[in-house]
Amino acid sequence: MKAVDEEHQRMIKHRVWKAVEQDKMDAKAKIIDSTWAMKKKSNGTYRARLNARGFKQVEGQHFDGSSLAAPVTNDASIIIAFTLMLMAGWTAYIVDVKGAFLHGDFGDTEQIDMKVPQGFDKYYASNVVLLLLQTIYGLKQSAMAFWKKLLAAMRDMKYERSMADPCMYYKWHKDEGLIIWLSSVSYTHLTLPTIYSV
Repeated sequence: MKAVDEEHQRMIKHRVWKAVEQDKMDAKAKIIDSTWAMKKKSNGTYRARLNARGFKQVEGQHFDGSSLAAPVTNDASIIIAFTLMLMAGWTAYIVDVKGAFLHGDFGDTEQIDMKVPQGFDKYYASNVVLLLLQTIYGLKQSAMAFWKKLLAAMRDMKYERSMADPCMYYKWHKDEGLIIWLSSVSYTHLTLPTIYSV
């Protein structure tokens, strides 16, 4: 229950949803539900992650069928980057973005209402559903929505995107030289290997 409460606090912190009264909703709106993924970590603590049941989403109402999967970096880019690292003595870092899918935006016509998850009912009245304001794990469009956020962040940081690989970003830095990012957005997490020249 502590892990469930922590997950609720994380959702509130990221403003993932707002509670709305069910009788004020469109009668035709389909409300999806959710499930829990829980595990005991090696340090003895518990982790609970809320996952929407995306298989219950309705195309056209809940998602755009053309935005279901985010691209991932290709094998050739990884091999080239590692070869450059070995030849030039570069350093690499791996960045795992925690809660990555809680940052994606919905399209203009997408609206998802979710039943209050088991364990969260103590926080909400019985006549309430949760209108999602951000994507969460389990939704069909979560990976693509976060990838779009990642692209915007890379543009803001003045990184160029490779013409050959949509998930390779690079920039020449005056002190550090060439910096390369490779992104891999999977259904469960985002990993960003970052390769620095030294």
